[in-house]
Amino acid sequence: MKSIIIISIFVTLALASPQGRTSKTYVPSEYERHQNEAARYQFSSNIDDHISDLTHQRSEERDGLSVKGMYSYSDGYYKRTVHYVADDKGYRVLRMEAVPLDGPHVDLAGTASVNSAAHGSHLAYRIQSIPVEGPVSKVVDTQ
Repeated sequence: MKSIIIISIFVTLALASPQGRTSKTYVPSEYERHQNEAARYQFSSNIDDHISDLTHQRSEERDGLSVKGMYSYSDGYYKRTVHYVADDKGYRVLRMEAVPLDGPHVDLAGTASVNSAAHGSHLAYRIQSIPVEGPVSKVVDTQ
């Protein structure tokens, strides 16, 4: 009886094991490689929120198979910045910075500005908070 159980366990394990290669390595075609080598772009974005004391910056440039850029953000306590590159050697962080700040400074009368540049066009706008007296929202009875 024990031998039947042991044999059935080995048969089950043999049938459950992967058969043949289970993963495939992706190799880009010559056409795809040519497209990637010719790819070019550049963009940037910047958000300065002086209402909630938050910032976000990002810029990136691609020249063929190489991408380099940076991103930065702050939460009022730290401003973190990362400079990176991605190329035939993979994604690598070149430099990281964390600058301590003295906490968020909320300014309800402040402004928030947004700037974005991509594909040769530039977009910029600014938001200013306006104090509102009374209730901010109104509940409407739908019945």
